[in-house]
Amino acid sequence: MKVLRVGVPVLALSLAGCAGGPVPVAVPEPVAADRAGAVEYYTRVQRDAMAALSDAFPEMQFRQSDPATTAYCEMPDGSAGTTVFLPIHLSDRPVPPGQLERAARVFEESLAGTGFRGARSLPVETGLQIRMFAADGSSISFGSYLAATVGLTAGCYPDRP
Repeated sequence: MKVLRVGVPVLALSLAGCAGGPVPVAVPEPVAADRAGAVEYYTRVQRDAMAALSDAFPEMQFRQSDPATTAYCEMPDGSAGTTVFLPIHLSDRPVPPGQLERAARVFEESLAGTGFRGARSLPVETGLQIRMFAADGSSISFGSYLAATVGLTAGCYPDRP
């Protein structure tokens, strides 16, 4: 896993929904005691979302396009933590024409019970972009334009409990 030194790739920034500003701070409801546990949990969530999309749309097969990166964040007690930008996955094929609403439903339903909620669809003319958030500061995104992408940012977690 690469350590973020200078900046996060532009696509990861758009998936995370930020392009600078204050250092992120951890919020309640962690899914794990440390970064490794959070990465394990959210990697499974991301895989399940991609599997649901690929099952519903067999022409959309996802592959990793970018490596994971990390960034410093601050825990509520002021100690150092790490935010992990999981690998971005992409399918060379977008959601088929006329199937955007169905794809959004499949994506949102695949996340039931994972802690993600509050889907925000970003208006686009020729595709779709959905972002959902978890109470621990994590976010997951699904977009489809010329290709389909799934990205996930795990919230702020300590390296060890």
